[in-house]
Amino acid sequence: MSCPTTYDQLYRRYYPNMTRYFRRRTNSPWDAEDLTATVFTKALSRLEQYNSQYPFGSWLYAIARNTLTDYLRKKRDLPAEAEWFHASLADEDANPEETLLKNEEFDAVWQQARTLTPDQYQVLSLRYRAEMSMKEIARKIGKPESTVKVIHHRALKQLRKRLKKHA
Repeated sequence: MSCPTTYDQLYRRYYPNMTRYFRRRTNSPWDAEDLTATVFTKALSRLEQYNSQYPFGSWLYAIARNTLTDYLRKKRDLPAEAEWFHASLADEDANPEETLLKNEEFDAVWQQARTLTPDQYQVLSLRYRAEMSMKEIARKIGKPESTVKVIHHRALKQLRKRLKKHA
């Protein structure tokens, strides 16, 4: 496999899979987009380091793995309790039956989320429906980012308890 020679070729060929790779590992569409852009930038700036004896995709994914490792070391924005929340989101590669079941689970999660305090519901809604970062949410609702993180954490904890009761 030869190395794509232009940014357009590189982007068109690897962007969808690269973004999916990051989405599944970060559970964050905005972070996945940022990480994907970072990988392409690094790849283009280091193109002279590519050894054509090896598949280009493998080299690109090595950059992606290293980028993800750096991201995970630095990123402490999303509490561990939030991972279960993302599991209810529909998987792009799921078959129709799985998608339907996940959509029903997703609806059940949001139905329970509506029973939280208005602040908790607003933070969850902005985080997962509007796909905003904690910093953006803080700006939007006029509270410090640390307060938004606490509200988010408590909302997820409360939501988990309510979902267990209704399971």
